[in-house]
Amino acid sequence: MVLNPRQQLQARSGVVFSLPRWRWLQGVRTTGRRLVSLKSSPHEIALGCALGAFVSITPLLGVQTLLAVILALVLRASVPAAIIGTFVGNPLSWPFIWVSTYVMGLQMVGLETAMDPGAVQRNVMLLWGALIDPSPQLFDATAALLWPLLWPMLAGSVPIGLLTAAIVYYISRNVVRGWRLRIMNRATEAAE
Repeated sequence: MVLNPRQQLQARSGVVFSLPRWRWLQGVRTTGRRLVSLKSSPHEIALGCALGAFVSITPLLGVQTLLAVILALVLRASVPAAIIGTFVGNPLSWPFIWVSTYVMGLQMVGLETAMDPGAVQRNVMLLWGALIDPSPQLFDATAALLWPLLWPMLAGSVPIGLLTAAIVYYISRNVVRGWRLRIMNRATEAAE
């Protein structure tokens, strides 16, 4: 029986790798092709991506996609591109985003000290209890506990989100322009 390198490593180490065999580069290419094939101008696509990236920096989990769609409709950007732009915020990037927005927000709102880790853990446990057993009193209490953490994150997400949106806009606009130019050049070469 012939084993591929991954199977050989598993046989030698006794460790079974259960990671999916999904090709990340292929996913990025597919997403890029979808962006380029949208029937919008490069500006509209880039603006949609930038709006999605901006909204994904906010700590408003659960409504980020909805906010990106609303902003894209209001600013006449590409809605599918805005949805794709929200993927900037994902489980791998959230810890970095949350820490950076919280630290930036503390400086912006003028708070000298952050919440101590014990208080954060206590608040998280109370929030978890409120999710499991919702009641109006517990909801009010959790809102009061969440606000000292959420307010600096919201304030800090504005400058970080604007910077992220500017970078995403510039990159996505140039990628869409370049890709479409490449497609047009291939079409003219094939026609000749």
